[in-house]
Amino acid sequence: MYEDGYVDISQLLENDEPEHATCGAPPPAKQLSYSTGKFKNGAIGLCNVGVKSCLNSLLQTLYMNPDFSDILCGIGEPNDNVPLERRFPCELLALFEEMQNSKEDAVAPYRILSCLREANMRFSLYDVSELFCKLWNLLLQQMPHPHLEEKLRTLYTVRLEESLKCLSCSHQRSNEVNVLNILLQITHSKHHRNLTLEYCLRRYFKPREVIGESDSICTKCGENKKTVKGLRLFSLPRTLTIHLKRLNQRKSSLKTNRTLSFPELLDLSEILDPEYLPEQEYKQGQYIYGLFAVVAHSGTTSSGHFCTYINSSKDHKWYCFNDSCVCKVSWDDVKCAYGNTSFHWGVTACLLIYVQTDGK
Repeated sequence: MYEDGYVDISQLLENDEPEHATCGAPPPAKQLSYSTGKFKNGAIGLCNVGVKSCLNSLLQTLYMNPDFSDILCGIGEPNDNVPLERRFPCELLALFEEMQNSKEDAVAPYRILSCLREANMRFSLYDVSELFCKLWNLLLQQMPHPHLEEKLRTLYTVRLEESLKCLSCSHQRSNEVNVLNILLQITHSKHHRNLTLEYCLRRYFKPREVIGESDSICTKCGENKKTVKGLRLFSLPRTLTIHLKRLNQRKSSLKTNRTLSFPELLDLSEILDPEYLPEQEYKQGQYIYGLFAVVAHSGTTSSGHFCTYINSSKDHKWYCFNDSCVCKVSWDDVKCAYGNTSFHWGVTACLLIYVQTDGK
C-alpha cells in the first residue's frame, strides 16, 4: 500500500461491491452542536488509556472537524448485532456523542480501543501517518452506507497525476494516484538551514530523475534507465493533510528536529506554478486553506509524547489537546511546533491539517 512515500487508496476505489457493516437506515441529518462542556465549543479531553501512540491526537482532529462529524452523524442508530470488530464507525460516533454531552473534563475511549484491537489494529509509537491511514481505511471498509463512504473520500482524498518520461526514448505516460496525505520528507541539514512549508511543497512537485524504481521501466522500449517523474494536483479535497516525515531515512531510530515553519493561511496558487495545479478552472478561494490542526510530537522515536493544536471552528481560537488536558493557547504557542535542531526533546509538528477557507 506504500510506494514512494504515497499512501495509495486507489484499490479501495476500485471495489465494485464493498462490504458494509449494517448500522441501521440513515436518519434525518443531524449535527453536533459543540455547545456543551467546559469550553462551550465541544473541546474536551480524552483519557490516556494506556496506548502510547498518537491515537488520542488523531481522534481529536476528527471530532473537532465539523465536516467529518457531520458525515459521521449520517450513520444513525447502531445495530447491536454487528460484531465489535466491524463497529468502528458506530463506536466512533458513540464516542463523539459522549464527548458532546459530557460534563467532565475528559472521557475514556475504551470502546474505541477495544474495537480497534478486535480489528487487529496495531499501534506504533511514532508513525502518525501510518496510524491515520489505518484508521481511514478501516472507516471506509466499515461505513454502513455507500454515500457516506463517498463523502469521506471526497473530503480527504488528494488526487494526483503522476507523469513519467523515459530519457532513453522520450516516451511519456501518466497515471492517477490517490493519497490520504502529501508526504514531505524532512532531511537533516549540517548547516541548520531552516525550512518553510512553502519551499517543501515546491520541492515535492518539482520533477526529478529516478532510476531502478519499479515504475521506471519504460512500457515502450522496456529499458529501466533514467526516468523523469513529475506530479501535479488533479483535484483538491476540502481537508488537506500534510505529513512532515521526520524519521531519518538512513537511521529510522533517529528523529530530525530541523526547524520547519508553516503558515496559518496557505494559498497554493501563490506557492505552485499553474502547471502543478488542477487543469479545470477553480475558483480562487478553493486554493486557499486555513490551518485547522497540528499533531505534534515531543521526545525521541523510542520515548515521546503527542499532543494536538486545533483551531476551533466555533470560536476560532487555538486549543492544545494533551490527552485529558485541554487549554487555550496562542498562535505563538503553536509555532513552538516548528522544531529546533539544537533541542532534540522539543516539540515538532508531524501532521498538518488544512481546511479550505471558501475564500473568506
